[in-house]
Amino acid sequence: MDLHAFRILLLLGMSDTTPEELHDLKVPDIEFTDGGVRLVQQKNRAGRIRADLHLEQTSRRSEVDPYFAGGGAWDVPGLLRRLLAVTAPARDAFPSEPWLFLAVDYRKDTGGLGAACAEFTHDQRRFTHWIALQQDREGRALAISRPHDVRRLRKTAKVVRAVVLGGSLSDLAGDDHHVEIYRGHYAHGTTAHVLAGQAINRSQQWVFQRVAQKPVLVDAAAEPQLEEREVAEALGLTSTEAKAIRTGELDMGLTHCRDPYDSPHRSDGKVCHVAPAMCMLCRNAVIFTSQLPRLVMLSDHIERMRAALPPPQWQAVWGRQAAALQEVFTECADLLPAARQQALDLGLRLDLPLGQRTEFDR
Repeated sequence: MDLHAFRILLLLGMSDTTPEELHDLKVPDIEFTDGGVRLVQQKNRAGRIRADLHLEQTSRRSEVDPYFAGGGAWDVPGLLRRLLAVTAPARDAFPSEPWLFLAVDYRKDTGGLGAACAEFTHDQRRFTHWIALQQDREGRALAISRPHDVRRLRKTAKVVRAVVLGGSLSDLAGDDHHVEIYRGHYAHGTTAHVLAGQAINRSQQWVFQRVAQKPVLVDAAAEPQLEEREVAEALGLTSTEAKAIRTGELDMGLTHCRDPYDSPHRSDGKVCHVAPAMCMLCRNAVIFTSQLPRLVMLSDHIERMRAALPPPQWQAVWGRQAAALQEVFTECADLLPAARQQALDLGLRLDLPLGQRTEFDR
């Protein structure tokens, strides 16, 4: 029964692996490397043998936990290390058994103990029995719809991939299914979930757009009148802020700032420490059309980073800024060609912190 938890976590972490491939793993099929673990998996129904590399989520090594010396407590390499440690006593007692999911059982025919691959099909040891033992924080049994089949975990992972990726059936099938297999056995079961996920994504995007903090764009006609009370109030500025911005006192390099001492990125009342790197994500930012050449250069830099960085890192560092820039550019699309040409004619240089100019993953 204790092996059920390992099987569930590994199937969730190895979304392209079938329960059959995981269940049939043997210790010689597992090879730990410096950056993760390499698994040789066999899918009997498809007559396929393949090797997959699962990377560690972190390179930090635990020196405190005496039961786990791997990197990453919940990634695939970490879970496999724990599982091998849990089954080590059984493996020592029955060295001829090579199975990863090794279970010791009482044998009625011999009256002693024996070991074999855990089948998870014996009475009171099935997946449904394991679920029945689980409780929520209030001590109530988990409400999980039937049938209780571990293969549904794989379908859950495919639903998530379908919602995130969308696209054609060939995209959703991935590299572990033929398109026709996906169409016949998975697509019809995920259609409702995909549509529901798309609806949720649209509603969340609408909410985020309504509450998102983004810079205020001041068009060329309003700039000379910025110090007038009506114009300043319409842009959410005080007369003092409008005058300081108009005279260039609050120029942060890429944008102007309503108040550098009221930064949303710090709460100690000191001057903003992340300008101009985070100005595009700040509620205090005010943009003049004269600053568009530098913003165009910033947009070009972000696109270069998209090609140089892994997608997760680019999204974490630049994703939101790229979206904010696109919103600003949508409001002044007719001015962008002239702004780009002006940046070339004047030989402008983009001033950014060194950490945001690096083109390698540190």
